[in-house]
This record gives sequence, C-alpha cells and structure tokens, in this order.
Amino acid sequence: MKVSGQIKFVIKSCAIFSILSFSFSLTGFLFPDDSSIIGDPLIVSNPSLEHILGHVFFGMIAGALSLRLKYVFLIGAFALLLDADHLLQFFNVEMISRMVHSVPFAIIIAVIMLYVFGKKDYRLAAISFSAIISHIAFDVWFVGQIYPGSTSGFPLFSPFTVEIIRFQGLDWLYLEILAIAIVGIIAILDRKISIKNHIEK
Repeated sequence: MKVSGQIKFVIKSCAIFSILSFSFSLTGFLFPDDSSIIGDPLIVSNPSLEHILGHVFFGMIAGALSLRLKYVFLIGAFALLLDADHLLQFFNVEMISRMVHSVPFAIIIAVIMLYVFGKKDYRLAAISFSAIISHIAFDVWFVGQIYPGSTSGFPLFSPFTVEIIRFQGLDWLYLEILAIAIVGIIAILDRKISIKNHIEK
C-alpha cells in the first residue's frame, strides 16, 4: 500500500472509531434511572498531557506484537479516541459515563472494522478490541497513581447492564497483558494464514 493509501486508511479508521465511540455512548440514554449530569469534561476530568499521552503509550505497547508499525500507531490513536464519548458531556444532559468502556463494544467495533475494511484484516480487528482494554488499563493505573488504594469503575458489560465493575491495584497490569496477548495471538494466526494462502497459490 502506498503512503497516500496508508494515510487514508489511518484517517478513515480513526474517523470510524471515533464516530462509533460517540454513537455507542448514546445507549446510556436507555437507562434513565442510572443517568446523571456529569458536567463539562474539561472541568470534571481535567485532562492533562500525561493522561493523553498515557493512553497513546499504553495502546502502542499493546499493539507492538502486531509487528506492523501502522497498527502500533493506530492502536495508540484508538486508545485515545475512545474518550470521544466525553463529547456528550458538553451538552449537559443526563447520561451514563464510560458506556464505551465495555467488552460488548470492543466486540462490536472489531466486527465492524472487519466488515468495513475487509474480512481478512484480522490485525485491525485485534487492535480495535485491544485499544479498549488498554484504555481501561491506563485509567486504572492512572487513578491508582493519583489516589493510591482507590478503585476505578466501568460498565464493563454495557449496554446489557450498567452495573459497575471495579478494578484496583495491579489489575491494570493484567488488563494490559490481556490486550498485548490478543494482538500477539491474532498477529501470529494471521501470519500463518497468509503463509498458507501464499503456498497454496
């Protein structure tokens, strides 16, 4: 793929990931009894450069075993763009925070990426899934650094349930290892499939 094609691929992937993240966050409106006004994310979350770069860094670490530079950078971008769900907070509406920080969404976005970019780009599906896991891993680690001993909660199985699942301590490490393993395993399987198809030709 030429450089221009690579750039288009990255831009299109990031755009789709962002749109899906924001759109999925709207499912929080299905649970009005659990919703609340969270407030301006620039005030409530007070995003710092460390927080922004941390998500990118954790994502890139998770994508290292993809063995392709474009996927390493792409998963870093995905891990950051997952917070597109915070855009809803600017409207000052009652909502549920972090709806996209969930396993069902990770599966959905992996499948959609496969459908949009071709059913053979398994590495793209893997980094799409793992970007969410690594994002959660960094959130857990970051909160633990600011408030030692505290927990981080996520509606991990939304939209089926908005029950908050909590993590603390070294849970961030296990989550990051999981994200790395998913990318690594899929990359190995993808390579074997490619070699097999090449031999058969």
